[in-house]
Amino acid sequence: MSTPSPRLVSWENGTDLVIELLLARDVGTVWDALTDSGTAAAWFAPFRLGEESSDAGDDADVPASRPITFELEDIDLNGSVLSCEEYDHVLLELDDFGVLGIRLLPLEGETGEETLLVFTQTAADVDTARAQATEFGPMWDTHLRLFARSLGVNIAEATEPELNAAYSDLALEAGDAGDGPDSVDAEGAES
Repeated sequence: MSTPSPRLVSWENGTDLVIELLLARDVGTVWDALTDSGTAAAWFAPFRLGEESSDAGDDADVPASRPITFELEDIDLNGSVLSCEEYDHVLLELDDFGVLGIRLLPLEGETGEETLLVFTQTAADVDTARAQATEFGPMWDTHLRLFARSLGVNIAEATEPELNAAYSDLALEAGDAGDGPDSVDAEGAES
């Protein structure tokens, strides 16, 4: 049975809330479910993608971004896709949550091909990351569990008090400066 595994990781340029979830599905299956608007409605919200544009016009050093809008029941959640590499990662910046990443790592496991989904929410420092983990961690955890269930993966249930307790006091790890598999810069390269 799969269970999300959260922690805080300090990097050279900030601290990430990192939630890992092992899924007994191949990367292609996970990617297709993750990037399909209709499927996303079952575990988060359907989304619309706008046209890709460069935020700096002719400046080649500024990566192109693509507007994204998640259609929640009562409001729209707007942001940008900063980086997306098929079957590997997507990096978003959402107006209300900051920079979020999802990376998919293929693994050979007990059931054959499995995928380690690595979700990150980036913060400027440890204190901000702890505050975000306490405020948003239980929500992200719940949505990741819903995502796993949408794939037919057997995943443990968690109550709101259990999630609140788990995310209010996360372990802090020091990441190797720039070597973390969870960290993706705006151009899609590992940082």
